[in-house]
Amino acid sequence: MAGRTVRLGFLLIGLIFAAAPAQAAKLYVTNMSEDTLSIIEGAGKDPKRWSVTWTIPVGKMPHVPAVSPDGKKLYVTMAGSDEVWVFDPATNKVLKKISLGVKPTHIILSPDASSAYVSLETSQELAIIDAATSSLVTKIPVGLEPHVPAASPDGKLIFIGGGPGNVVFAIDRQKAQVIDKIGPVPVPHVPLFSANGNTAYVTGRGSNDLTFIDVPTRKIISKVDLGFNSHGLDLAPDRRQLFISSEAANLVGVFDTQSHTLTAKIPVGTFPHLVKLNKDGRFAFTTNMKANTVSVIDVGKRAVVATIKVGNGPGGIAILE
Repeated sequence: MAGRTVRLGFLLIGLIFAAAPAQAAKLYVTNMSEDTLSIIEGAGKDPKRWSVTWTIPVGKMPHVPAVSPDGKKLYVTMAGSDEVWVFDPATNKVLKKISLGVKPTHIILSPDASSAYVSLETSQELAIIDAATSSLVTKIPVGLEPHVPAASPDGKLIFIGGGPGNVVFAIDRQKAQVIDKIGPVPVPHVPLFSANGNTAYVTGRGSNDLTFIDVPTRKIISKVDLGFNSHGLDLAPDRRQLFISSEAANLVGVFDTQSHTLTAKIPVGTFPHLVKLNKDGRFAFTTNMKANTVSVIDVGKRAVVATIKVGNGPGGIAILE
């Protein structure tokens, strides 16, 4: 009887923990107009219960955050002070400040997480940071106003939008040099590789087109008129749906990469700068620069289910799960 009681006790404990809600992701949002970083968190999966729990003063014009895959480092580009700050997400303390070229804007981690790539918009370079030591390795001359970098799944190529130059720069990672300029793409902003690395998608502020690039040949193979100009871009975990933010249209479009059709247009806050999905693809988040909010989209419902007030001029967003 005692043995049965112990087993039943363990079963009840297991059921209680299984029924307990999972912890929500922690969101980091850069507030470019007030030089702060907002941290959003909350219990469970209900975004209506999420709120800003920390607002941290940072350097000048914080642009974009990025979290290392192991969750142990948070990187934030400071476009106005020419640095990348490295934080410990567990304590929110600064671990290091890395001096770079002029106006670091966007930052991503390499597929193997060994490096961070930072676009230097004014000095027209791509900086490579060693992730283990948080130190600058090299800077690659690129061209006119490099903005958002993207790394191919195999890590061999880096594409970066060239803004006013109307080209996408292709960088060979091993050679550490530009090997091609792909265009024309009117004011290209965010490139993104498909899961197999054979196709790159590029948003653009200069037209309503979503541009498709064949990666092996580095040639434009098609363009699709979305009906709105596009800025932010993220690929859902199903590797099929693209989520595309439009600052001018105040919406997020959902694009099916197999049928090449726009399947949804979701109204969000004013001037949605970037869009990011969480790991399981249940939610998408936009930073609404002119509304000072983050919109939380329920991907299944294709609708905004929560709006979270943050600081002034929210630009970038990163998710720690």
